[in-house]
Amino acid sequence: MSDSIDNDSQPVPDIVPGAAGTRDPGDRGPPRQHRPTLRLVIIALLCLMLLLLIGVVVVLPDLVAQRVTDEQKPAAPAPPVVSPVPPSSADAKRLAREKREAQKRLGIVLRKQTELEAEGVATWGGQDYELALDSLAEGDAELQAGRYAQAADNYGKVGAQLDALRASMADRLASALGAGDAALAANDGPTARHNFNLALAIAPLNERGQQGMVRARVLEQVLDLIAAGAGHESRDELDAAKAKYAAALALDGRSLQASAAHDSVTGRIRDREFNAAMSVALAALDRGEFAATRAALTRADGVRPGTPEVADVGRRLQIAVQHSRIDALRSQAKVLEGDEHWSQAGDRYAAVLAIDSKAAFARAGRERSLARARIHAELDAYLAAPGRLSASGPRDNARQLLSVTAGLDAKTEPKLAAKAERLAGALEIAETPLQLRLQSDNLTDVTVYKVGRFGRFASRDLVLLPGNYVAVGTRSGYRDVRVEFTLTGGQEHPDITVRCQEKI
Repeated sequence: MSDSIDNDSQPVPDIVPGAAGTRDPGDRGPPRQHRPTLRLVIIALLCLMLLLLIGVVVVLPDLVAQRVTDEQKPAAPAPPVVSPVPPSSADAKRLAREKREAQKRLGIVLRKQTELEAEGVATWGGQDYELALDSLAEGDAELQAGRYAQAADNYGKVGAQLDALRASMADRLASALGAGDAALAANDGPTARHNFNLALAIAPLNERGQQGMVRARVLEQVLDLIAAGAGHESRDELDAAKAKYAAALALDGRSLQASAAHDSVTGRIRDREFNAAMSVALAALDRGEFAATRAALTRADGVRPGTPEVADVGRRLQIAVQHSRIDALRSQAKVLEGDEHWSQAGDRYAAVLAIDSKAAFARAGRERSLARARIHAELDAYLAAPGRLSASGPRDNARQLLSVTAGLDAKTEPKLAAKAERLAGALEIAETPLQLRLQSDNLTDVTVYKVGRFGRFASRDLVLLPGNYVAVGTRSGYRDVRVEFTLTGGQEHPDITVRCQEKI
């Protein structure tokens, strides 16, 4: 027989949970007291090698090929064997391959089991996980008994069971969450806590599961607070009831029962506050205390926004305020008219019309004020620049303006009468001619615009109305001259000289 053996026939170390190591058969006892001779040593080594060779050839194949089952059957009497027949090399290789395959599948199963254990499968796996553990134990027994093919099949079954467990995690999570929510809705704290515990074992960071567990842990406290609040509410102790319901919501903000009770008692409290505010608003409105009325309506609308009651009293308040405002503006306008402040009076009437466009007194007052204001503005313009009266157009307008003011009562409008009197005096001065002397050199042709051409002269007297004039002198071979002058009524004026003296 050859000393080298094929890999497939080599003994494969067992991977069995809890397997113990074996003692090396080559271990020796304590050394002898006398040192053997070299010859004896060589003989002993040769004998040992012969024994090892016999073990490899005869004993080892039987150990690899033979596997005893848990239930040992009585062996039939064997015929006498002249010499042991070793198993074939093919059987040895097959057994080695089966063992390696079983150990490979066992390693895969142990890895999957470790991963699932880390994900809490012992908590949520239930009977399915127990069945997988039973199959794993069966595979271990087959492996230890040397039935490697059966062990590999069992490990494959365990792997499939573990894969199914992993695939079911999402459904198990959804089921546990749904059952937990249903238990919360039914006020069943223990069942809710159990299901959320399963959910968190599958997905520890699941927000719904975390929130559900928090709610489940305080469910009994929340129910006690709700019951206490209901007791206060039955005795019309609304604020105390609201405090209890608020405490319940502080523990579980998602509690529909606590939220509904809190909303109900809050509504009753709001009704009470609303009615009180409306009573204050109506009383203040009757007394004409508009600010107090508005403040009470604001409180009522804050309690119950957009109610018809608040809107109705609000309209009544608006009308009352408008009437009060109109009365105040009308009084102010009358005072301003008496002081002949017509522009400001017109503003007051315009403000009344902005409030009530149908107010007839305001419409008439505004038209009257605007008319008076225009008369005063025109009078002021002429009085500020009386020189304008030197032109015929402005003089005609001034006379027409004075004819309008002549029909007004000077006693009721003394300021207007005084302005009209001053304008009449200015108009009289503007219509009174003035004496003016022009001086020349008998060589220059003189023309006064809008008056006439006077030719050459040494001196000439003219009679002109007050105003602005321009005299122009021309002479052949000399540069033209232009003289502008103004004649003011009631004053004496120096002579005006017009001579062309600069040769060209």
